[in-house]
Amino acid sequence: GQAVTVAFSQPDAGWATPALSGLAAAIATNVVQTVKQAGQNAPRSLQRTIGPSEIGTPCVRRLAYKLCDWPTVNTDSDPWASIIGTAVHAWMEETFRAENERLGQERYVVERRLHIRGNIYGNADLFDRAHGVNIDWKITSPDRLKKYRQNGPGQQYRVQAHLYGLGQENAGEQVNDVAIVFLPRGGRIDGLHVWAEPYDRQVALDALQRLDNVLTLLHQPGMDPGENPDAFAYFPASDAYCTFCPWFQPGSTNAGAGCPGAG
Repeated sequence: GQAVTVAFSQPDAGWATPALSGLAAAIATNVVQTVKQAGQNAPRSLQRTIGPSEIGTPCVRRLAYKLCDWPTVNTDSDPWASIIGTAVHAWMEETFRAENERLGQERYVVERRLHIRGNIYGNADLFDRAHGVNIDWKITSPDRLKKYRQNGPGQQYRVQAHLYGLGQENAGEQVNDVAIVFLPRGGRIDGLHVWAEPYDRQVALDALQRLDNVLTLLHQPGMDPGENPDAFAYFPASDAYCTFCPWFQPGSTNAGAGCPGAG
């Protein structure tokens, strides 16, 4: 058989350019194009309203961009990790639905649509009624898995977990704890890491208040980005994996055109 290595051109040049010609190169290009197109049109990629996974971002400027549904500029990200995550979520959903059938009871509430507040909704991966714990799957790399073991899940994931707890509470569940299960993208399943803590409604309410504060600022005179796009510069930017931010634009001097990153 013929092996092929796919090399990528400049970040803004678009699709992969095969290093080899012939059938193998054509197949490689077609696969990359098809996967990227599908990834860009996946439901999570097309989400317009803000969700629990974004409310806790440490970056206030990113929160402002999202609330304004501002046009994105950093759109050439590789969707493969997200696709793997979607596939694992679907497999875990089937697995725990089958476990409910084996048990003869709905111990696990799987992929429930939660109402957090107003127009804020989220999809919870798993709720274990036997323990009153909401569980969220995160599929991650070995390097990040090591960081989560050492430092915990970080502000964004922690806030998301408690917002899901609030949503489960709104749905009538007795919520005792929230948990995040970090599943290794490579290696063995027993290499997973679980973070858990008691559910605290106040963590969720504080995050929603922070969201409201940003909304209030956006409605102040002179702060409407539709009239003054550079108003985004007044919102502090914090390091929150900037290179993956949809509004990251290295070297930008106009916040309306994109953010140069923290610092």
